[in-house]
Amino acid sequence: MVKINSVKIISLLFFVLSAFYLYTAHQIQVFAFDEGAPFNAKTFPIYLGYAGMFFSGLKIILPDQKPIEVDPTYLEFKKTILLVITMIVYGSTILKVGFFLSTSLFLVFSYYFLGERRWKYIIIFSFPFVAIFMYLLHGVLAVYLRDPLLKYIGIMG
Repeated sequence: MVKINSVKIISLLFFVLSAFYLYTAHQIQVFAFDEGAPFNAKTFPIYLGYAGMFFSGLKIILPDQKPIEVDPTYLEFKKTILLVITMIVYGSTILKVGFFLSTSLFLVFSYYFLGERRWKYIIIFSFPFVAIFMYLLHGVLAVYLRDPLLKYIGIMG
């Protein structure tokens, strides 16, 4: 009798998801002046797709050392559903609201839904981190992210 291993099934699903992500990453359009740049809008998503396929492929191929038994009563489906809804809202608002505000709010809600209740940490690990990340992208790597909100208030040109 063959026992179906849920870890292998999840790894296979992650492999397929990573392959689809890699395919869509190759469809990302970049500016003409960014085509030959060593780092552009396609670079990280492409590497992320390859990494996902590599690690999930390893999990599929390599034998399990110790099978994991999971009790479904301890799984937190409510948190998972809230996080998925937050991701959907984030994906649908990032172009209209802009990277800074939508990503910061995504992090705030994600931290809260995952159980963090100390607002000081929630704020510190969302807004300043996104601002630092945007500075690194714009100032250091010269990767342009469209942000209508920051453009409207005069922070970005």
